[in-house]
Amino acid sequence: MRYNITSQQFDYFRSERHIEFEALFSKEEAQTVRSLLDEAYAKNPTGRDLERDHAPLIKALKLSRLAQAASALVNKTKLKVAFSQYYPPYKTIDALEDLSSVTETSLCALLNLNETPLPDFAYLPMEMGDVGFYANEFPIDFTDLDMPVLLIAFATEKARYKLQKKDPHTHLLKKLGYGFGDLLSEETHPLVIK
Repeated sequence: MRYNITSQQFDYFRSERHIEFEALFSKEEAQTVRSLLDEAYAKNPTGRDLERDHAPLIKALKLSRLAQAASALVNKTKLKVAFSQYYPPYKTIDALEDLSSVTETSLCALLNLNETPLPDFAYLPMEMGDVGFYANEFPIDFTDLDMPVLLIAFATEKARYKLQKKDPHTHLLKKLGYGFGDLLSEETHPLVIK
């Protein structure tokens, strides 16, 4: 089933550069995602790209739903997951474009996986299963965000690998054979919206 946004949601995102979708994931779906992420995180405490080669997690994440909403918000027909990050390690107020070691990012999604509502963080999804979407240049407050949330960054098909000193995992793509300036391949970063 295709996930559609309303013209009002599109207009709001276009003017405000962020939007929250309440209960984009049911509580049960969010609990399943969190359980699978916790399992993968125990094996890979970087928290980066935990869904890679983890079919149950990809299925539980329903990336198509997230990607369809992202695609509609930025009006782009082709998007790929640039990276995902469980428990974002950033402790700053920064925009995706200032944190990403991937070029051509369009926006990111932040999925709340916390059992209790988040403290009153401005612009962040409050309840478990809520998702916030943020334009590439919108500053997100990560300073006190030490709770289970999943950040997913979306990029265009022309995305490349770049050095980003603010990204604590900027060198991880080298393990997949990338050098700075390389185009991200379909093999490691498949299009989720074609």
